[in-house]
Amino acid sequence: MNTEKKKDETPRQQTAEEPGSASAAAQNILEVSAEAYGQAEQAVSDAYDKTAETVSQTYEKAKSFSNENPGKSILIALGIGVGIGFLLGASTRRSGVTGRLARPVVNALSDIALEFWH
Repeated sequence: MNTEKKKDETPRQQTAEEPGSASAAAQNILEVSAEAYGQAEQAVSDAYDKTAETVSQTYEKAKSFSNENPGKSILIALGIGVGIGFLLGASTRRSGVTGRLARPVVNALSDIALEFWH
């Protein structure tokens, strides 16, 4: 360990080079935060890749189902359209028959759609 101070350096420069100094602590914080950033970036990238793969697989299943069962696909799409229409109609009218009928119809259509997809 060299305890001899250099003549051309100021006391602040000499302190900055010591292991327990604020500069060393700041450098350590930078290294730790850079490592944490890298880990977070990798985790987000992995999650994105996994999600993209799952969405792609689900899309392919839906495409193959619709190719194999065009009639069912049309009925499912029609049911979803009617359900969304009821929901939108019920949201614009606060009371009335539409509001009372929309919820059971949408629930029934949702159950039918789930039966076809499973």
